[in-house]
Amino acid sequence: MKRTGVGLSLIISLGIAYFMAAGSRAQEKLKAEPDPSYAEGGPHTYRRPSVDTDVSLYINHWRNSSPLESQDGLIERDILTRGDPLHPTRKGAVLKYIKSYKHAVLPPHSKTMPKRHRLEQVFIYISSGEGRVEAGRKSVDLEEGAAVFVPSGLEYRFINPSRDELEMFVVAEDTAPDFVPNTQISVGRWRDSKPVYGAHWAHIAHAFSYDVEPKFYNPMGFIVVSIDNFDVAQPHTHGPGTEEIWLQLRGRSLLFFGNRLLRQEPGEAFLVPPNNKVPHCSINHTEEPMLWLFMGCRHEEDAR
Repeated sequence: MKRTGVGLSLIISLGIAYFMAAGSRAQEKLKAEPDPSYAEGGPHTYRRPSVDTDVSLYINHWRNSSPLESQDGLIERDILTRGDPLHPTRKGAVLKYIKSYKHAVLPPHSKTMPKRHRLEQVFIYISSGEGRVEAGRKSVDLEEGAAVFVPSGLEYRFINPSRDELEMFVVAEDTAPDFVPNTQISVGRWRDSKPVYGAHWAHIAHAFSYDVEPKFYNPMGFIVVSIDNFDVAQPHTHGPGTEEIWLQLRGRSLLFFGNRLLRQEPGEAFLVPPNNKVPHCSINHTEEPMLWLFMGCRHEEDAR
């Protein structure tokens, strides 16, 4: 099946920007008490380690991977890699639709070699440091909270003129030979957008405000999500055709994942198992706000 890129305007219909719709509903005056988010009496009353989804395979920190210097000069570490999201054989090998999810660092006073991906596109989130990206005739300064989307076929490079590392998270997707990508990079910042409140009880969505709307090959998108101090999100599950990833950016949270309670720290990401059996929700048990980078990808043709 031929796929086309999906811009922010189409993300709503794919279930990623439910934040937007939920935000408007939160402002409505309810005429009746809503149904509870979940009810007593479900079949999974007991823990059964022999058959329960092993959620430890779906969450990983980049520190668990060995560093590898890429050909362009970045020092990269895997977080999540390609694998079977229903039956992963090793920790973090759970990706079906996107190609890779990595942590990368550009050392101080250095720059990457110019590079070009013929059938690959990358989304990059700057988590710390300051630097610059150059592509075509475009040169843009970068700082924490900025995002860069590089379409396939475009040559680009990063420059770090500072004394500190330029730290980033890099998400790659493959494209098809007949896919027509954008002709320039997209640069966005979540702090430039108006937050949307109310999705899954506690999620506050911060969309990226781009200069050029990204054209993804997969039906996917990225936003930053915050949860205010001492609050909890709604537990919920996802099914086939969904690839949803949460990367902790700020704070150390509690994660209700399946029938386990875990801790999640900055640099650690989890994929929600697409089996409709593993509820997830993030809990901010501290007095400080927390941040996550959310990636949602939904292939309706694979849902059932």
